[in-house]
Amino acid sequence: MSNSLLLKPKIDVVFHALFREENKRLTETFISDILGRKIKIKTTDLDRHLNIKDTDQKLGIMDLRTELEDGTKCNIEIQLKAHEAEIERFLYYWADTYSRQLERGELYKELNKTISIIILDHEIEALKGIEDLDVKWHVRENKYEHRALTDHLEMCIIELPKAKRLYSKLHQDKICQWMMFLDDPNQKEVSKIMEENNGIKEAVTELKQVSNDERLRRITQLKEKKIRDDQAALDYALNHGYKGGFEKGLKDGREEGRKEGIKEGIKEGIEQGLEKGLKQGVEKGSRGEKIRIAQNMLKENMEIFLIQKITGLTLEELEKIKNH
Repeated sequence: MSNSLLLKPKIDVVFHALFREENKRLTETFISDILGRKIKIKTTDLDRHLNIKDTDQKLGIMDLRTELEDGTKCNIEIQLKAHEAEIERFLYYWADTYSRQLERGELYKELNKTISIIILDHEIEALKGIEDLDVKWHVRENKYEHRALTDHLEMCIIELPKAKRLYSKLHQDKICQWMMFLDDPNQKEVSKIMEENNGIKEAVTELKQVSNDERLRRITQLKEKKIRDDQAALDYALNHGYKGGFEKGLKDGREEGRKEGIKEGIKEGIEQGLEKGLKQGVEKGSRGEKIRIAQNMLKENMEIFLIQKITGLTLEELEKIKNH
C-alpha cells in the first residue's frame, strides 16, 4: 500500500482512529446522517479503539459505543466478513449493549433506548429485495404493524455492496455517500462527494492525518492481509475438502451413493452456497476424512463454528483435534 493512499475506514482500527473521542463532532455528523435525525454525543467508549496488538483478534468485532445526550446508547459495528447466524449475532451484541446499562439491583426503568448500526461488507439474505438503506428494525405486533412494543430496540443494517450500487442512482443520499467513503476514500467519487458533503470533507481531512501513522498503517496492512488469507483458506477448504470427502467415499465402494452425493452437493452449492455444498460432501465421507478436513481448516486458522458446520464434528471433538 503506497503511503500516498488513504487508509480504508471500513478496517476497524482505522474506523476507531477516525471516530475517536476527540472527533466527537465528526462522529455526531456520521450518526446523524445514518439515523436521519440530529443527535448529540455525551460520551464515547475509549477502551475499544487502537488497542489491537496483532491480527489474531477476530475481524469486524470491534465496535464503537457512544451515549447520546438524551441517554440513548448507540453501538456501531463493522463486519468485514460473513458469519454464521448473523442476525442472532446482531441481537446478541444489541442485548449486550442494552444490558450493560444496569448494575445488579438497579431498576429496569433506568434502561435507555439502544441503537445498533451494523455495517456489512457483504449482503445478507434477510435484506434481500429491500432496496432502501434507511431501514430501521423494531419490535412490532404482527397484525398491527404500526404498533411498536417499545422504542428501546432500534437496529440499522447497512450493506456496503448495496450502498455502492444505489449510489449510481442516489448521488445525494448521505448514507450512500458515507458508505462510498468508508469503502474506499481514494476513489474519484469521494472527491466529488466532498464538494457537497461537509461532514465527509472533514472526515477526509482527518483521515489524511490518521493515514500518516506508520504503526496504524502497518496494522491495517496486516488486517487486510488476514482478510485475504481467510478467504483463501475458505476457498482451499471448499475445493480440497469437498473433493477429498467424496474421493474417500468412492474408495469405500459406495459409488452410486457418492455420485448422488456429488449431484446433490453441487446442486446445494449452486442454490445455497459452496459452504453448504461442502457440508453435503463431507457428510458422505468417512469420519477419518472429516477429521483430516478439520485439521487442515484449523491449520488455516478458520473459525471453529464454521469448521463445526462443515464437518459435523462436535465442539468437544474439534477442541481435542486442535490440542492434539
